[in-house]
Amino acid sequence: MIKRVIPPSKTARSLLVAALATLAFGLVLAVTGFFGPTEYGTAERRITVQAGEEFTLKVPARPYMGEHWYLADPKPDADVLDYKGTHEDIEGTDEDIVGGGDGTAYFDFTARARGTTTVTLLHCPFARCAGVAQTRATAVPVPTADATDRPGDEPAFFRYEITVR
Repeated sequence: MIKRVIPPSKTARSLLVAALATLAFGLVLAVTGFFGPTEYGTAERRITVQAGEEFTLKVPARPYMGEHWYLADPKPDADVLDYKGTHEDIEGTDEDIVGGGDGTAYFDFTARARGTTTVTLLHCPFARCAGVAQTRATAVPVPTADATDRPGDEPAFFRYEITVR
């Protein structure tokens, strides 16, 4: 017995081509950062990005409780990463924020060229340190958080290894 293979109709083929083209376009937009920079949280400490890619390190922030984050020394290699700055997004209305509101701090970067560098963020909860300068000046020993640690009640350095390809 001979089986006859019926080719897909032009309509089905057209739909398949359109679906694949849409998927490819969405992938290109996602990779190029069209939807905004890629965000990495405190659980992601080994990050690989492409040259030219914008990304942000996203950390929990409660400034109303004296919790702050600082970009610490040594600064990342400027040939590998371009540090764009920091901003915070605090949830709630203005009245809520005065009484307290949880939020997020963002450290924004652009990957410049191939290489590997380290970004070190200092987590200072409950006004336990006034920043990097005070920590160095008073020789307060600040531990480095393990890769699985989350921000806690004690100051800690969070180190991110960034590889640019």
